[in-house]
Amino acid sequence: MLQQTPLLALLRRLEAQNIWRMSHNVLSAQQYSSAAAAEAARAPEAAGPAPEWFDNPSVSAQDAVKILVHQIQHSGPVKQRHLQQLYRRCQTPDDLDKALKLTRLNYLARGELQQHKPFSHKTSQILIHQALNVGAPELAQKALRQASEFGLSHDSYKEFHPLMIYYSKKGLLQQMFEVFEFMRGHGRRPGPETCYILVKGCVDHGRPDLAELTIREFEQNGVRVRDGTKLYLVQNRGKVTMMQPPSPGAAAAAAAAHPAAAAARQQAMMGGAAAAAAMAQ
Repeated sequence: MLQQTPLLALLRRLEAQNIWRMSHNVLSAQQYSSAAAAEAARAPEAAGPAPEWFDNPSVSAQDAVKILVHQIQHSGPVKQRHLQQLYRRCQTPDDLDKALKLTRLNYLARGELQQHKPFSHKTSQILIHQALNVGAPELAQKALRQASEFGLSHDSYKEFHPLMIYYSKKGLLQQMFEVFEFMRGHGRRPGPETCYILVKGCVDHGRPDLAELTIREFEQNGVRVRDGTKLYLVQNRGKVTMMQPPSPGAAAAAAAAHPAAAAARQQAMMGGAAAAAAMAQ
């Protein structure tokens, strides 16, 4: 056995220390890996679920549609508030048209679960308001006329008034009366607010005669007409002298609102023969 010299003792001591350091490093690495894995596993719980798409303003309407389609296909129908958030995010008619198609997909998914109840009035109103905001009244009309296909509610005058107001402001009296006719043709009883919308549209666009006729028909059918509605007609009757002659579209409003076939619908809430005659002059 070789005698251990001071130099050899030093080498062996350094070797032992180096081995200890290597073992310590390996053990520390293993412990760190285990701790990191455990921390990663706990991270989702600590941080909470990832933010929903509607909490992220950078998610576009098109991306939101894709997300919702995926959720419907894999998890079933989404909540109405998700549809409402989607409508609000749409900034173009194309975006809203896709959102409307997704609404039908979601309604069909609800049908698979025997959930056939229509969506709430709020959902319909948000969709219609957004359609008018992006300049797509045809989508609002589609939502109203084909409401049963999309599961949208349209059994209240509140869904129809925004579209009537839109056409009223544009001076499109024929379209305004068409919406009114569609509303009451589906059993929605017009009220004082409906009368005011029609009267204001007629007065503002040079047809006080139609406004008078509208008031008369509402009163004859037992619908209360607000004093403010009559006052608006009286105070603004002179607008007709400051405006251009009524357009052919306005003059033809009665033909759409009260067609000749109205005589066969005498049981309707309002007869339209007088209105048709007055507007055709």
